[in-house]
Formats: sequence, C-alpha cells, structure tokens
Amino acid sequence: MKNVKAFGKNSVIWWLVALVVTLSAISFYNYDVQKKLLLKQMQSDSKDIVSSITAAIKRFQDIKSTMNLQKLVNDMSLDLDIFEFRYLEPDGVISNSMFQDEIGKVHMGKSFKKTMQGDLPFGEFFFEVRDYVPVMAIYYPIRNKNEIVGIVDLAVEVPEEVLENKGTESEVISHRKVDITNLLKAIEGSIKNSISIFRNTNIEDFLNKYVSSAENILQITVIDKSGEVVVSSNKEIIGKHFDIKKLQKKQIVELEGRPVYRMLTDGSVFGGDKSKQLILLIDAAPYKKNEHRLLQTALVTSIIALLIALFIARAIYRSAIRQSKEEKERLERLVKERTHEIELLSKTDGLTGLWNRRYLEEMLDIEFKRAKRYNHNVSIAVVDLDHFKHINDNYGHMAGDEVLRQVSNHIRSCIRETDFVGRYGGEEIVVILPETDIKTAHLIAEKIRETIEAHPVYFNGDTIKVTSSIGISNLRPEHKDYHEVFAEADEALYRAKESGRNRVVVFKKEEKEEESGPFDD
Repeated sequence: MKNVKAFGKNSVIWWLVALVVTLSAISFYNYDVQKKLLLKQMQSDSKDIVSSITAAIKRFQDIKSTMNLQKLVNDMSLDLDIFEFRYLEPDGVISNSMFQDEIGKVHMGKSFKKTMQGDLPFGEFFFEVRDYVPVMAIYYPIRNKNEIVGIVDLAVEVPEEVLENKGTESEVISHRKVDITNLLKAIEGSIKNSISIFRNTNIEDFLNKYVSSAENILQITVIDKSGEVVVSSNKEIIGKHFDIKKLQKKQIVELEGRPVYRMLTDGSVFGGDKSKQLILLIDAAPYKKNEHRLLQTALVTSIIALLIALFIARAIYRSAIRQSKEEKERLERLVKERTHEIELLSKTDGLTGLWNRRYLEEMLDIEFKRAKRYNHNVSIAVVDLDHFKHINDNYGHMAGDEVLRQVSNHIRSCIRETDFVGRYGGEEIVVILPETDIKTAHLIAEKIRETIEAHPVYFNGDTIKVTSSIGISNLRPEHKDYHEVFAEADEALYRAKESGRNRVVVFKKEEKEEESGPFDD
C-alpha cells in the first residue's frame, strides 16, 4: 500500500515537474518568438524610416539646387537683349535654360561641339545665326581651382544693320562685349557662390531637425565606402571612421548607457550613389522594456496554470504588436507631414506665394479633363500688369517685386476657395475658375481689375499706380485640350492691351472668324 502511495506521489511529482518544464518551455519559447517578432517589426519600421529619410534628403537637395539656379536666371536680365541663355554641366548636359524643355538634355549646337573639340576657344566671342537670327555668342567656362565645373552659353541678338554698316568691330559691338563680359563675371560669381552653397549645404542642420522632431530616432549618419562619416545629424562625428564589418555584426548595441537599434543600409542614399551607406540609430529602450517584460512574464507563467500562462503571453504579445503598430503609424504620419512640406515648396512661387507654373499647368490639365468628362463649365482668366517694365525701369526691380506680391494678395482676396491662382511667368498671373460660366468669370475678372486699380503700391516713399489687363475664355465642346482654352484667353488679353489696357476682354469665337476672313484656311 505504501508502495502504491509512493508510486502515486512520485507520479504526481513527475507530472508536476513535467507540467512545470512544459509550461517553462512553452513560456520561454513564446518569449523567444515574441522577441523575434518585435525585432522584425523594428526592422520593418526602420526600413520605412530609411526610405522616407532618403526621399526627404534627395528632395531637400533638389529644391536647394533648383532655387539657387532659378534665382540666378531671374536676376540676370539687366538691359541686354539676351537671345539665349543656358547653363551646362562639363559633359554638356543642360542643367538650366530659358527653355524648360531643354533641361536635362545634352546640348547639340554645332558651335558647342567645335568648342568641346578645341576648334573654337572657350571665353571668346563669335558671331553666328541661331534660328535665323544673327547673334553674338560666347561659351564662358566656370572654373573652380582650374577645373571646369560648368559652362555658360550666352547669346545676344545683334541688329543686322549694325553688322552690315559697321561690321563686327563696331563701337556698338565693342560696348556690348564689355557689358556681356561684366555680366558673365557677375554670373560666374553667382554660380560659384551657388556651387559653394550646394556643396556645403548645411544638411546636418536638416538631419538634426529631422531627428529632433522624431521621438525615437537618435541619429542619422551617412558614411562612404571606406567608413568615413560624410554627413550626420551629430556634427561631432563627421570625419570619423567606422569599421563597416563591425557595424554589420550587431543590431542592438549600447550607446552612452542606453540600448540602441542600429541599421546599416545597402547604399543608394544620395542620387543613386551606392558608394555611400546610411546608418540609422533608433532608441531601443521600448524594445528592451518589452523584452524584459516578456522575460518576466515567462518566469511567472512557468509556475501558474497553462491557461493563465497562455492568456498572459497572448495579451502581452498583442500589446507589444499594437504598440509597435501605433508607433509605426505615428512615424508614418510624421514623415508624410515633412514630405508634404517639401512638396509644397516645389509647387510654390518663391516671390508671390502663388502656385508656380509647373503646378499651374498640372491643375489646368486636371480641371480641363474633369470638366470635359462631366460636361461642366471651367473658365480661365489671364491677368497681366500694364506697363510693368516701366515700373521696373522707373522704380527698380525691388519695387516690381513688391508690386507682384501685393497684386497677388489682391487677386487671392477676389477669388473663391474653389478657384486656383498661379504665377505663369513674369507679371502674368493665371486664374482657373472651375464650375464657372463666362458671365460669372467676367464678373470675377472685373472685381480683380477694379481691386488692383483701387490699391496703388507704396514703396520707399513712392506711390505706384497699378492697372491690369485681363483676357477670359471658357471651355467649349470643340476644345481638345487646355492649351486651346488658354490660347484664347491669351488672345483676349492681347486684345485688352491693344484696345487701351486696364480692361477685361472675353474671347469671342465670332471675332476670331471675322478676322480670319471667308477665304482663309
């Protein structure tokens, strides 16, 4: 009997031992699985953050470079009749031009090929015909430490009578050469300054602000293939070297007494340059905290019932996943906000605050297609300031800029929330009026014209009277694209100026047909 009892007691003990071992094994197995899931989730979140940072850095550089070059082109008009202006990379790729469709292409001009081959010297004036127009041109090299970093292609129109009567060595040509040389030196200084700014752009401050705005990102660092720190949100480590092999070994490390998750990308950080890699440091304290919590839970659940142990493990697992998901969603929202701010910069005209030409043309296309598809009204008003050149000549370009800013504000005050206004170029502003017939568009245009006329601009003690001419057109069934509607509005603007300015003219198809005549094609 004693043996039976002893056997029964030992059996219970073995069952209890087996149960404890089983529960412990299940608990620690569950702990290990959840730890890997948390680490995998952190890896996934880190990859998303790296992608967002890479896109943001690239967009930051694109905007920085574009703003410098666009400002250079806008400031270079002076009093010269510039026929063509291009800024070329040393390999002949056009990085900026008066003609937007050229940008990004290789310059194929015959004279440029001769210059690159050495048949035509850099920095000397020559005469040729471009698009049937006689011009005086020059390929002016921009050098930095005896290295050509860019080439300015500048052509100025030369009146035929000057060449016919006095030749290429006339006094007019000589004066123009002096003026162009001075202009080129000014452009050279501006471009060198732009290149210096671009090369030394304070990307560290940008990354530092990015890190400061994110709760769990500790550091963003870019290294080259040798391990040297090129760019970092922590300026103190720039120029230091890291062992890339050691960086690839461990992901969770200790940094200044705190756990850190370290991720090393495979390159492609700046413009496809795979010789650089990005190191992302994320605060791993929440991960460690969850890991310790899981370990404690595993130890506790080893001595309690199976159902309770499983319930607690499952609850902790779901809690950890939910926290990781919420943190990921928060980071995604933050990245979207930063990306939206950068995108907004690329769509806005820096002087007036209106939408720029590229985005304006996108909206023209969208509104035209929408109105065409659903058979809705859409009207276009083209606003042009009268005698704007006289304002620049008499009061200076700064006064002209102030006029454009104030006029833009007046136009914004006259339109509705659903309307769209952008700067098309120079002093020309375009207003898109969705769901608007020609009669209502005329009323809005008159309101704009009257508001501009009623608000002179006060600048440096001068009172500048400003008026505008406005041309209007609206969508008709025969229009194939928005260019046709825009062309009609532009023609109406021309008629407004031709008939005395400071007025609104609506495009009328009948008037165009009468001008063409019954025998015109």
